[in-house]
Amino acid sequence: MKLLVPAVLVLAGCGSGEALPAGSPVECALGGAAGFASDCTMERATREGENLLVVRHPDGSFRRFLLGVPGQGLITADGADSAVVERGEGFIEVRVGADRYRLAVGE
Repeated sequence: MKLLVPAVLVLAGCGSGEALPAGSPVECALGGAAGFASDCTMERATREGENLLVVRHPDGSFRRFLLGVPGQGLITADGADSAVVERGEGFIEVRVGADRYRLAVGE
């Protein structure tokens, strides 16, 4: 089920002790992995007045999302794959292709 997401996202996750890309740790399941791990990081940015969320993968790749898009909530900022967002208890799960991310949601 697709959901609209509040524009305020709060970081979730804890460090695994390994070197991560810059940003705050985020749980992710990449490439169709069954389980989540705190292997990704998240950063906020602004580009030409748009609020962005950048999730970086441990291999250096990343995904960019636009936040607070009227009528749509969170969407992918580039690429052909759409974001599918599902609400959990205190978090949202964002899926793009075979990658999934868990982000805590602040009200």
